[in-house]
Amino acid sequence: MSERARLILKLIASHFVLPLLVISTSYFIRNDWYLTIGISQCVVLIAMISGYWEFFTTKFRYAYFLFCEALILTSLIIRITVHTSLSIYLTIPLVVFQLTLIYLLINILIVIFKKEKENIEIEFPFRNGFYRITDGGNSRVSRLMNYHFHSTLHRKRKTNRSMLFATDVIKHDADSKRFLPLSNSDYPVFNEKVYCPMDGRVFQVIDNIPDNIPYSGNYPYNTGNTLVIKNQNLYLLLGHLRAGSIRVREGDDVKKGDYIAHSGNSGYSERPHLHFQLIKSKTDNYWKGIGLNVTYNGKNLYKNRIIKI
Repeated sequence: MSERARLILKLIASHFVLPLLVISTSYFIRNDWYLTIGISQCVVLIAMISGYWEFFTTKFRYAYFLFCEALILTSLIIRITVHTSLSIYLTIPLVVFQLTLIYLLINILIVIFKKEKENIEIEFPFRNGFYRITDGGNSRVSRLMNYHFHSTLHRKRKTNRSMLFATDVIKHDADSKRFLPLSNSDYPVFNEKVYCPMDGRVFQVIDNIPDNIPYSGNYPYNTGNTLVIKNQNLYLLLGHLRAGSIRVREGDDVKKGDYIAHSGNSGYSERPHLHFQLIKSKTDNYWKGIGLNVTYNGKNLYKNRIIKI
């Protein structure tokens, strides 16, 4: 089975089958109905906030959420009119499951709203359009919002601490009607101009790695065509850039808003997107440093945040 087919099945199972399956239990389980409805609500909220909705339109996402809420409300109305008795054997596992979901939801909200000890305000790296954060925020707190820190491969390569707040960005385009296309040019973010997020000096440039075919598998473990900007002990990395697109060279001074490259699909990347991360490091081996939180307009760059430029 191809990587694209596996992803489609995963999306269907996690975003549609699971929520609807959980909601349906509240219609058929009479005992402990209040717990099954509560669980249903938590599952829908988690899917709504932390799901991978980049592959769907924003209108579809909200329409699906409202549909699920209508099903939950209908179940609630049915259950409050029916007398039920409690079953201790069913209650205990349902309570544990509900508490787990609440814990996950709290962590999601922490990623969205918590002000970290160190917050660096940046210039957003794109212009003109609607952009979605597909992974972002404190990945130690919630893997559902940002996979980077808990990734098995990143842990194995010992790069996960530097990726604590790593951020991935894609672009939405109302005219784009293809679902998980297999050509880079069909992704609105591919070849978009990238602008410098902070002042500094160009520390490293890698610009000769071919762009991948989307969902082709066997990607090299690196950030592809990469541009690293240094400012004192801070290193800002922009990765997966388009081959041959970087417009600056090592040693150049750059400022916020400078046009510096084009986004691409190179390195460890299955589809076009821009990866960037800010790292504090005592040495030039920035991969051994610690990731710092970045904000835009005073807010965290959390998963599914939509930014209009």
